[in-house]
Amino acid sequence: MKVGDLVTLSSYCLQTAPMWTWREKVWIQKKPLIGLVVKIEDNPFIRKNTSENEKKYYFVRWIKEGPAGRWNSSSLRVARPYQTAYFYRNDLKFVK
Repeated sequence: MKVGDLVTLSSYCLQTAPMWTWREKVWIQKKPLIGLVVKIEDNPFIRKNTSENEKKYYFVRWIKEGPAGRWNSSSLRVARPYQTAYFYRNDLKFVK
């Protein structure tokens, strides 16, 4: 995955507790959730037991509305939210 790719949330992410509101919107209400990867950074807190999944932060800008980050399910209506909220690689999948 690289900057500029179109993504959506994976089932892995939607099944986590903070994403319960987005799970309902995507699975039950069938609302589209498409975002653009705008930045990828290395995790500054890597330790020897850090998994491959957690070594990079993916910042996503949602096309309409979307979760602010993997632990914050609030809507992205604040200015430049992708600078503080991130996802892991397993949280995202390519849009088909």
